[in-house]
Amino acid sequence: MNIDQLAYIVEVARVKSLSAASLNLHVTQSAISQAITGLEKELGIKLFVRSRAETVPTPEGRAILKKAQEVTRLIREIREEAENRAGTLRGRLRLGTLPAEMIALVQVVASLKQDHPHVHIEMSEKGSVDVMDDVRSGELDLGLVAMPEDQPLLLKDLKFERLYKGKLMIAAGRRSPLAARKSVTPQELREQLLVLYKDDYVEWFIRDFTAQFGPPSVLFKTNNAGAIQSALLEGIAVTVGHDFSFLQHSHHVNADYALLELDRFIQQPVHFGWVWPAKQLLSPVAKYVMERFKHETRAYM
Repeated sequence: MNIDQLAYIVEVARVKSLSAASLNLHVTQSAISQAITGLEKELGIKLFVRSRAETVPTPEGRAILKKAQEVTRLIREIREEAENRAGTLRGRLRLGTLPAEMIALVQVVASLKQDHPHVHIEMSEKGSVDVMDDVRSGELDLGLVAMPEDQPLLLKDLKFERLYKGKLMIAAGRRSPLAARKSVTPQELREQLLVLYKDDYVEWFIRDFTAQFGPPSVLFKTNNAGAIQSALLEGIAVTVGHDFSFLQHSHHVNADYALLELDRFIQQPVHFGWVWPAKQLLSPVAKYVMERFKHETRAYM
């Protein structure tokens, strides 16, 4: 048994494909196949079931994979610690974020890559609950999420570092009749069409709003920021978002759209912050990204 064999089975289990794993690891597919076969013979159990569609762990393989993930994680931490003490940053960071924060994170990652060209970043855009699930399962190393104050169980097996506590607000384009307002009532909001991000904190808002005042009129839901912005600029609809997200794009506020308070609506505070596995140390790369993001957004906190 060797480190390469453990790294191979962890990657194959992650992508469910020998060919995809070979591309990601920059080794031949036959080398991965031979390594897995050799490890299976050594351990006396079958680790994977292979088919044309996918390669998935056997029940016995899943138990071995859990240990292999721990070993490869520790090896990665040892290497990163050594490189950090040498004054360089290397390694891979798998980063997940809710859609509204992708633009700000791209700027941070670009800065990181410029200063440390040997760092490799993988970014994915998902809802907060999906990001937390992926961090918990080991699919992601670090996540930027929105956490409702009334759902602490979402953080099971995770550590959470809060960046900002805020609330949801209404954004209306300058063509909207609401643009000159400072606030809107729930009844008035129900008369408007809404375009919404497909994110959990928006779903939580819709849940609470519907329970108090009835369902709003939703034109569409999307992760496409351009589609939402177009609907706002044309005066077709309004949207709901976290004040933290809107403030990061303050150059558009006043010029393109207005932010309105939602009167007479009881909402749970939402916390923006980072999550990572509770049993895992933060890598130097993860710490850099967290500190750099805090620096870039400090004016809005």
